[in-house]
Amino acid sequence: MFCCPACHARYAWGYLSHQCQACGGPLDFALERVAFPLQAIRARVPEFWRYAEALPVFEQPVTLGESLTPLAPCSIGTTQVLLKCEYSLPTGSYKDRGSALLISYLHALGVQEAVEDSSGNAGASLAAYAARAGLRLKVFCPASASPGKLLQIRLYGAELVPVEGPRPKATEALLEYVARTRAVYASHLWHPLFIEGVKTLAFEIAEQLGWSLPGAVLCPVGAGSILLGLHKGFGELCQVGVLPRLPRLVAVQARHVSPLYQAFVRGDQEVARALDPQPTLAEGIALPVPVRGRALLKAIRESGGAVVAVSEEEIAAGVKQFGQAGFCVEPTSAVVWAGVERLAQQGQLPARGPVVAVLSGHGLKAAQAMSQLVG
Repeated sequence: MFCCPACHARYAWGYLSHQCQACGGPLDFALERVAFPLQAIRARVPEFWRYAEALPVFEQPVTLGESLTPLAPCSIGTTQVLLKCEYSLPTGSYKDRGSALLISYLHALGVQEAVEDSSGNAGASLAAYAARAGLRLKVFCPASASPGKLLQIRLYGAELVPVEGPRPKATEALLEYVARTRAVYASHLWHPLFIEGVKTLAFEIAEQLGWSLPGAVLCPVGAGSILLGLHKGFGELCQVGVLPRLPRLVAVQARHVSPLYQAFVRGDQEVARALDPQPTLAEGIALPVPVRGRALLKAIRESGGAVVAVSEEEIAAGVKQFGQAGFCVEPTSAVVWAGVERLAQQGQLPARGPVVAVLSGHGLKAAQAMSQLVG
C-alpha cells in the first residue's frame, strides 16, 4: 500500500510513520485497483466519497458532509475561466479533502493522539476532523498566522502551540517534540493519504465537465498537495480510459517564496531551498522548500505544464479583483488571478478545453490581512 519512490521500500496498511524508515523520504500510496463506474457515481450522494472505487475503504469514514464544490465561470481579463471554489468545504479550504482521508486512516487504526504543523488552514482542517473522530490533536503554527485560522484550531478543541518566527520554525518545534515523545505525526506535508484525499479534486472537475478534459488547471503551490493530488487523480482517470491524457497543470507561487519556480526555470530535477525567502501575503504557500519537490517537477513536466511566480502587488490586486467578481478568497488563493493573466500574455493558454483555476481558501480566514488590502 505504501511505497518509497526513492529506495522502493514497501509498507503495509497500518504503517504509522510519516516517512520511509529505510531512507527517511516521503512515501507514496497506491491502491491495487481503481475504477470509475460512471452511472453508479451519478446516482450517489454529491460528496467526494462517491468515488469509492478509487479510494481506500474505511468501515467508519470520518466525515463532515463534504459536498461537491462549485465550478463557477468568471472572466479574468479576456480569458474565460472556471473557478473551483474549494472554500465551500466544511472548514473553508481544500484541506478538508486530505484531512478526511488522513483522519479516517488514523481513526481506523485506533490512534488517540497526533500532532501537526501548519500555517493555518491544514491545522484548522485536521483539528475539525480530529474533533469529529474524538482524536486529540496538537498543532504547531507560526504565531504570526492569520488569527482567524488560529481561532478555528482552538474552536475545534485542538491544542495550539504558537511558534515565533517564520513558518519553518513551527516544523522544527514539532519535529523536536516528535523525536522526544514518539507522537504520531499527522502531516499534511508528508503523509500520502492526504494527497489521496486531494486527488478527488481531479475527479470532481472531470465529472463536472461531463467526464471530459480541462485544457489547463492552475493552482497555488507551496508544499504542492493540490497539484500532486490533481496529477494523481487525473492520472488515474487516464489509467482506466475515462480521460485520454493529463490536462496542463500550472503551479502559481508568490515571487517572495518561489523555490519551485526557480527550479523549473533552471531545468533542475530537485527543488533547492529558497535562499532568501521574504514575507508574503500568500502565507499558505510560503514554504522555503517542498517535501516532494522532485515529484512536483515531474508532475508539471509530464503534463506539459508551467510554473508562474507573481508579485505582492499582483496578489493584492487579485484579492480585490476576485472580490469585485463576487468571490471572497484569501491572498493565497488570489495568486491564480495573476497566474491566468501571465499565461494569457505569454500565449500559453491552451487552445482547446476550459481553463480551471483552484480557489483554495475562504477570504474570511485571513480577515485581518484582507481588511488592510480592501481598506
